Amino acid sequence: MNVVTSYIPILVARVGSGASAFLVVKLASGGKLEAGLVLAAYPYLEALGALIAGRWSDFFGRKKTLLVGYVVRSVAMLALAWAFYTHESPLLEAALNGIIGFTTAFILTASLAMATDLTERRNRGIGMGGFELVNFLSYGVGYLAGSVLYAIFQNAIAYLAVALATAAAIPVFAAYLSETRPEAPTERKFLLSVLPPSAVALLPVWFGLTTMIGMAMYIPRVLDLGNAGGLLTRVVDRLGDVSVGLLYIGALTTLGGGAVFFGSLSDKWGRMRTFRIGLAGGVLALVTLNAALYAGLDLILSFAVAVPLLFLASAMGPSILALIGDEASIHYRGTVMGIYSVMLGLGIGFGSTLAGAVAHVYHAAELYGLAHAALAVFLAMTAIHIALDWTIRKKYI
Repeated sequence: MNVVTSYIPILVARVGSGASAFLVVKLASGGKLEAGLVLAAYPYLEALGALIAGRWSDFFGRKKTLLVGYVVRSVAMLALAWAFYTHESPLLEAALNGIIGFTTAFILTASLAMATDLTERRNRGIGMGGFELVNFLSYGVGYLAGSVLYAIFQNAIAYLAVALATAAAIPVFAAYLSETRPEAPTERKFLLSVLPPSAVALLPVWFGLTTMIGMAMYIPRVLDLGNAGGLLTRVVDRLGDVSVGLLYIGALTTLGGGAVFFGSLSDKWGRMRTFRIGLAGGVLALVTLNAALYAGLDLILSFAVAVPLLFLASAMGPSILALIGDEASIHYRGTVMGIYSVMLGLGIGFGSTLAGAVAHVYHAAELYGLAHAALAVFLAMTAIHIALDWTIRKKYI
């Protein structure tokens, strides 16, 4: 089995996750705050699931871990479609969405461990960049698919279609995936005990990046499609809710394409140098987005102005993953690669929760509030990263 094959389970799962992200925001019971909490249950439980999934993939194998995740996830998705149909309990919806997130961590962590097994130091950056591309692009495709399904059905049938399509992939993976795990470790270790010290200082910035993604996922709930103004109004007049899906897939395609480019660059130029390009790009992208909105540009034009800097920000993900893969013990690759789902889950969960709270407080100015909050969080995480990096360098160098 080659590294490209290891991306396929993540592609299918993330298409379903992206569609679910759009549909959960639209179909969740209750108001804006409740919708944010239902949406946040998925990533928070994904972070928790990663702590278990990584150890499972080391001891029981990548393939078994992945298949367990797919089976339980599919059952929970079907149950959530029924909960959306009854539309009576935000608590039940949050619980089921949380189970889906928990089991998605098994799929994501096992697939990432497979990709790490199938790459070497000399090509791990581009391998991790490819993983990021598939992860982001499939999520964006799913988000667009969710917006199209919602435009067609406007009810829980849209989510049911996603659940059935995802479940159909299980027999294919059971038949064709191969096991890639090296020799199983002799003892169980917790994630933080096997995480390379050099990676710890990078985690706050990674959290800031995934928080931005979580806040962006909330946009369909607050975007006033009928009164958006400018270019956005003309696009919406033609495409309706699908326009939000196109905007989101555009952002994620930018991040994914950049991940491949900068992942390859990190193989040649070094992990930390490439990471710093991404850090500067993330800060400048958010400053530019806020400035454009403040200047009166609509959402699409503001995003277009920030796109080149968003491309630079994509350097962070593959650099961090490649650095961790280079320095982690081969016996604990699954455990340590669980950090991907942990940071993704915590960041998106926090971003979704924060977005719901910001929308609740800002009322008619939600987009401005979300942009300000994203910048504040990322600047805070950058400051923490700098402090941690200085402390770790002082201790180990």
